[in-house]
Amino acid sequence: MLHAPLLGRVLLRFDAGKEELHEDLSAAVFSPDGSLWVASDEHHSLERFSPVNPRVFGEHRHFVMADLLGEEIREEVDIEALDFQDGHLWFVGSHSAKRKKPKGKTMVKDLERLATVEHQPWRFLLARVPVPGAAPGSTGPAKLKRAEGREGSGVNVLVELLRQDPHLGPFLAPASPEDPDGALAIPSKDNGLDIEGLAVHGNRIFLGLRGPVLRGHAVILEMEVEEVGNGLLAPRRTKKGSAYHKHFVDLDGLGIRELCRHGEDLLILAGPTMPVDGPIRLFRLHKGLLLSGDTLHPQEKGVLEPLFDLKDGSRDDNAEGVALFSWFEPDDSVLVVYDTPSAQRRYGPDGVLADVFRL
Repeated sequence: MLHAPLLGRVLLRFDAGKEELHEDLSAAVFSPDGSLWVASDEHHSLERFSPVNPRVFGEHRHFVMADLLGEEIREEVDIEALDFQDGHLWFVGSHSAKRKKPKGKTMVKDLERLATVEHQPWRFLLARVPVPGAAPGSTGPAKLKRAEGREGSGVNVLVELLRQDPHLGPFLAPASPEDPDGALAIPSKDNGLDIEGLAVHGNRIFLGLRGPVLRGHAVILEMEVEEVGNGLLAPRRTKKGSAYHKHFVDLDGLGIRELCRHGEDLLILAGPTMPVDGPIRLFRLHKGLLLSGDTLHPQEKGVLEPLFDLKDGSRDDNAEGVALFSWFEPDDSVLVVYDTPSAQRRYGPDGVLADVFRL
């Protein structure tokens, strides 16, 4: 286990009535004005905090996703990652199917639940919204469009592209042979598609996959998007016709839980693909933002290196969100937020503690 260099903790104080949001934190990012944005993967909202003391974030503001996108949303969006670029807050859903959990009541019902795979269209979301006052020239909200003629299925154009991919396509098989463009058959926790990392660099978007993991190698998807009108984004193809590139990284068999920009490097938070106890480990992919074409990266000094472990198994304190933080000097550390926080991490009825680790 690589020792985690903990500098300290900061407090996130939620408004009364919104305390349940800190049970499922999945993403974090700072905007240029110093505000901390977080998301919960069990809800459909974004939360903003302002620094009120040196180690306390408060003045909680709650933004409902439907208001941000101008569309009615009644189901879980499963926001897994955030980033901020050019006056816009970007966010991505898991793009995953979901297998029901056994509840331990009767064996017959539990077996039925275990055979049930749910498809929730709003999980297939990649979008950006302008943050007022963040930057001049910000455009309105926009989201990645659905595949042509497939609005009803909820599967977007990214999934349609990946279904033709020689590495990832077999994991994106449709649930029904009668609907070859429809819902996914393989759920996220079964090594199916599960997007949990996001980093935006100029007009390039990096998506980190918790699954599938291929022979121990996790996958980062890289693509450019462009506005195509009516508040929609679409992948931009290169001169050679490619809509995306793939970067395979050896993370000790772990999947990607989060991506974070640090200069020209990509910080990669990695953890198990399936719901098992296991390590949560931070890696550095050197010059990850400068990659071109499809690449494969073994662990090697100066290329891809493990930095430290955040934990070594246990059911709580699951690190999910990573954001650059300034403790002593600018960007000298990372702030980490957790899903399923332990009792020791809770602070009163409305607060939860995030960790800060030195880079």
